[in-house]
Amino acid sequence: MKFNFSSLAAAVALSGVVSIPAFADTIGIANTGTSGGSVIAIGATDPNYSLISAPSGVTLTAVATSPNGAWVPNTSTAEWISPGSSGNNNWPPGDYTYQITFDIPSTDNPATAQLSGMWTADNSACISLDGGTPGNCIGGTAFGSLNAFSITSGFTTGVNTLDFIVDNLPGPGNNPTGLFVEISGTVSPGGTTVIPEPSSLLLLGTGLAGIGMLYRRMRRAH
Repeated sequence: MKFNFSSLAAAVALSGVVSIPAFADTIGIANTGTSGGSVIAIGATDPNYSLISAPSGVTLTAVATSPNGAWVPNTSTAEWISPGSSGNNNWPPGDYTYQITFDIPSTDNPATAQLSGMWTADNSACISLDGGTPGNCIGGTAFGSLNAFSITSGFTTGVNTLDFIVDNLPGPGNNPTGLFVEISGTVSPGGTTVIPEPSSLLLLGTGLAGIGMLYRRMRRAH
Protein backbone atom coordinates (compact mmCIF):
# COMPACT_ATOMS: atom_id res chain seq x y z
CA MET A 1 0.00 0.00 0.00
CA LYS A 2 1.34 3.41 -0.94
CA PHE A 3 1.32 5.87 1.97
CA ASN A 4 0.40 9.40 0.88
CA PHE A 5 1.93 11.50 3.68
CA SER A 6 1.36 14.89 2.04
CA SER A 7 -2.34 14.34 1.35
CA LEU A 8 -3.10 13.26 4.90
CA ALA A 9 -1.12 16.15 6.38
CA ALA A 10 -2.96 18.63 4.19
CA ALA A 11 -6.32 17.24 5.28
CA VAL A 12 -5.39 17.59 8.93
CA ALA A 13 -3.97 21.08 8.43
CA LEU A 14 -7.11 22.37 6.72
CA SER A 15 -9.52 20.95 9.27
CA GLY A 16 -11.32 23.64 11.26
CA VAL A 17 -9.77 26.73 9.67
CA VAL A 18 -11.74 29.98 9.69
CA SER A 19 -11.58 33.12 7.55
CA ILE A 20 -11.60 36.58 9.10
CA PRO A 21 -11.69 39.97 7.34
CA ALA A 22 -8.34 41.65 6.86
CA PHE A 23 -7.65 44.84 8.82
CA ALA A 24 -9.80 47.83 7.74
CA ASP A 25 -8.38 50.76 5.79
CA THR A 26 -9.22 54.38 6.51
CA ILE A 27 -11.35 56.22 3.96
CA GLY A 28 -9.68 59.51 3.01
CA ILE A 29 -12.35 62.10 3.78
CA ALA A 30 -12.06 65.48 5.52
CA ASN A 31 -13.97 67.59 8.03
CA THR A 32 -15.38 70.91 6.86
CA GLY A 33 -12.99 73.85 7.02
CA THR A 34 -9.80 71.80 7.09
CA SER A 35 -6.76 71.04 4.98
CA GLY A 36 -4.42 68.16 5.77
CA GLY A 37 -6.16 67.62 9.10
CA SER A 38 -5.74 71.23 10.28
CA VAL A 39 -8.34 74.00 10.26
CA ILE A 40 -7.95 76.74 7.65
CA ALA A 41 -8.19 80.51 8.06
CA ILE A 42 -11.63 82.08 8.27
CA GLY A 43 -12.56 83.25 4.79
CA ALA A 44 -10.25 80.73 3.07
CA THR A 45 -11.77 78.46 0.43
CA ASP A 46 -12.36 74.91 1.63
CA PRO A 47 -10.09 72.61 -0.47
CA ASN A 48 -12.31 69.55 0.05
CA TYR A 49 -15.94 70.72 0.01
CA SER A 50 -17.47 72.49 -2.98
CA LEU A 51 -20.72 74.46 -3.06
CA ILE A 52 -22.16 72.91 -6.24
CA SER A 53 -25.60 74.54 -6.19
CA ALA A 54 -27.27 77.48 -4.45
CA PRO A 55 -30.09 79.98 -5.03
CA SER A 56 -29.67 82.47 -7.85
CA GLY A 57 -27.13 85.19 -7.20
CA VAL A 58 -25.03 83.22 -4.69
CA THR A 59 -21.39 82.68 -5.70
CA LEU A 60 -20.59 78.95 -5.63
CA THR A 61 -17.73 79.13 -3.17
CA ALA A 62 -17.49 77.27 0.15
CA VAL A 63 -15.31 79.12 2.65
CA ALA A 64 -14.43 78.71 6.34
CA THR A 65 -16.95 80.69 8.35
CA SER A 66 -17.00 82.34 11.75
CA PRO A 67 -20.20 81.07 13.43
CA ASN A 68 -22.86 83.35 14.85
CA GLY A 69 -24.00 83.11 18.46
CA ALA A 70 -26.78 80.59 17.71
CA TRP A 71 -24.49 78.06 16.01
CA VAL A 72 -22.26 75.48 17.70
CA PRO A 73 -18.71 76.88 17.88
CA ASN A 74 -15.90 75.96 15.52
CA THR A 75 -13.46 73.44 16.98
CA SER A 76 -9.78 72.60 16.63
CA THR A 77 -10.69 69.86 14.12
CA ALA A 78 -13.55 71.36 12.05
CA GLU A 79 -15.11 74.67 11.07
CA TRP A 80 -18.38 75.91 9.64
CA ILE A 81 -18.43 76.56 5.90
CA SER A 82 -20.82 78.76 3.93
CA PRO A 83 -20.73 81.06 0.88
CA GLY A 84 -19.18 83.80 3.06
CA SER A 85 -16.81 84.24 5.98
CA SER A 86 -19.41 85.39 8.54
CA GLY A 87 -22.26 83.40 10.03
CA ASN A 88 -24.19 86.66 10.28
CA ASN A 89 -24.43 87.14 6.51
CA ASN A 90 -27.85 87.36 4.92
CA TRP A 91 -28.42 84.62 2.31
CA PRO A 92 -31.50 83.96 0.14
CA PRO A 93 -33.72 81.00 1.07
CA GLY A 94 -33.41 77.76 -0.87
CA ASP A 95 -31.16 74.71 -1.21
CA TYR A 96 -27.38 74.94 -0.80
CA THR A 97 -25.61 71.69 -1.77
CA TYR A 98 -22.07 71.07 -0.50
CA GLN A 99 -20.20 68.13 -2.03
CA ILE A 100 -17.10 66.16 -1.12
CA THR A 101 -15.61 63.23 -3.04
CA PHE A 102 -13.63 60.26 -1.75
CA ASP A 103 -12.12 57.15 -3.30
CA ILE A 104 -12.52 53.44 -2.55
CA PRO A 105 -9.67 51.55 -4.28
CA SER A 106 -10.36 48.41 -6.28
CA THR A 107 -8.37 46.46 -3.68
CA ASP A 108 -11.03 47.27 -1.06
CA ASN A 109 -14.55 45.86 -0.74
CA PRO A 110 -17.15 48.68 -1.03
CA ALA A 111 -19.77 46.51 0.70
CA THR A 112 -17.76 46.88 3.93
CA ALA A 113 -17.41 50.68 3.74
CA GLN A 114 -18.97 52.93 6.34
CA LEU A 115 -18.93 56.62 7.18
CA SER A 116 -19.97 58.21 10.45
CA GLY A 117 -19.59 61.43 12.35
CA MET A 118 -21.29 64.49 13.79
CA TRP A 119 -22.84 67.34 11.85
CA THR A 120 -25.18 70.31 11.90
CA ALA A 121 -26.46 72.94 9.50
CA ASP A 122 -28.53 76.10 9.21
CA ASN A 123 -31.31 75.24 8.50
CA SER A 124 -32.74 71.76 7.78
CA ALA A 125 -30.44 69.39 5.88
CA CYS A 126 -30.01 65.82 4.56
CA ILE A 127 -27.11 63.70 3.27
CA SER A 128 -27.02 61.89 -0.07
CA LEU A 129 -24.44 59.29 -1.18
CA ASP A 130 -23.74 59.13 -4.92
CA GLY A 131 -27.00 60.89 -5.75
CA GLY A 132 -29.11 58.40 -3.81
CA THR A 133 -32.12 59.02 -1.61
CA PRO A 134 -31.25 61.64 1.02
CA GLY A 135 -31.10 60.44 4.64
CA ASN A 136 -29.73 61.28 8.09
CA CYS A 137 -31.86 64.44 7.94
CA ILE A 138 -31.86 67.12 10.65
CA GLY A 139 -34.45 69.76 11.46
CA GLY A 140 -34.46 73.49 10.90
CA THR A 141 -33.26 74.43 14.40
CA ALA A 142 -30.49 71.80 14.69
CA PHE A 143 -27.67 74.34 14.32
CA GLY A 144 -27.34 74.75 18.08
CA SER A 145 -26.08 71.18 18.61
CA LEU A 146 -24.23 68.37 16.81
CA ASN A 147 -26.13 65.40 15.41
CA ALA A 148 -24.78 61.89 14.81
CA PHE A 149 -24.98 60.27 11.37
CA SER A 150 -23.97 56.93 9.88
CA ILE A 151 -23.86 55.58 6.32
CA THR A 152 -23.26 51.83 5.93
CA SER A 153 -24.36 50.93 2.38
CA GLY A 154 -24.49 52.20 -1.19
CA PHE A 155 -20.74 52.68 -1.73
CA THR A 156 -19.02 51.82 -5.01
CA THR A 157 -15.47 51.12 -6.11
CA GLY A 158 -13.72 54.26 -7.31
CA VAL A 159 -14.83 57.85 -6.76
CA ASN A 160 -17.88 58.37 -4.52
CA THR A 161 -19.68 61.66 -3.85
CA LEU A 162 -21.27 62.81 -0.61
CA ASP A 163 -23.77 65.69 -0.83
CA PHE A 164 -24.93 67.73 2.16
CA ILE A 165 -28.15 69.40 1.03
CA VAL A 166 -28.91 72.40 3.26
CA ASP A 167 -32.28 74.15 3.00
CA ASN A 168 -32.02 77.76 4.12
CA LEU A 169 -35.53 78.55 5.30
CA PRO A 170 -37.05 82.03 4.83
CA GLY A 171 -36.56 84.33 7.80
CA PRO A 172 -38.12 87.59 8.97
CA GLY A 173 -34.72 89.28 9.25
CA ASN A 174 -31.07 88.37 8.73
CA ASN A 175 -30.92 84.88 7.19
CA PRO A 176 -27.57 83.06 7.66
CA THR A 177 -26.81 79.54 6.42
CA GLY A 178 -23.90 77.13 6.79
CA LEU A 179 -22.66 73.56 7.28
CA PHE A 180 -20.45 71.90 9.91
CA VAL A 181 -19.22 68.28 9.50
CA GLU A 182 -16.86 66.01 11.43
CA ILE A 183 -16.51 62.72 9.54
CA SER A 184 -14.41 59.56 9.29
CA GLY A 185 -14.76 56.17 7.63
CA THR A 186 -13.31 52.71 7.12
CA VAL A 187 -13.38 50.00 4.45
CA SER A 188 -11.99 46.46 4.52
CA PRO A 189 -9.67 45.01 1.84
CA GLY A 190 -11.31 42.77 -0.71
CA GLY A 191 -9.61 39.59 0.51
CA THR A 192 -9.64 37.69 3.77
CA THR A 193 -6.94 36.37 6.05
CA VAL A 194 -7.19 32.65 6.83
CA ILE A 195 -6.07 31.51 10.27
CA PRO A 196 -6.57 28.22 12.11
CA GLU A 197 -8.73 28.06 15.22
CA PRO A 198 -6.89 27.12 18.46
CA SER A 199 -8.56 23.72 18.42
CA SER A 200 -7.31 23.21 14.87
CA LEU A 201 -3.72 23.87 15.95
CA LEU A 202 -4.06 21.14 18.59
CA LEU A 203 -5.60 18.80 16.03
CA LEU A 204 -2.80 19.55 13.61
CA GLY A 205 -0.11 18.74 16.17
CA THR A 206 -1.82 15.51 17.25
CA GLY A 207 -2.44 14.44 13.67
CA LEU A 208 1.13 15.03 12.54
CA ALA A 209 2.48 13.11 15.53
CA GLY A 210 0.24 10.18 14.64
CA ILE A 211 1.30 10.33 11.01
CA GLY A 212 4.94 10.19 12.05
CA MET A 213 4.42 7.08 14.21
CA LEU A 214 2.47 5.34 11.44
CA TYR A 215 5.16 6.16 8.91
CA ARG A 216 7.92 4.71 11.11
CA ARG A 217 5.94 1.46 11.66
CA MET A 218 5.41 1.03 7.94
CA ARG A 219 9.11 1.49 7.26
CA ARG A 220 10.00 -1.18 9.86
CA ALA A 221 7.43 -3.55 8.32
CA HIS A 222 9.25 -3.32 5.02
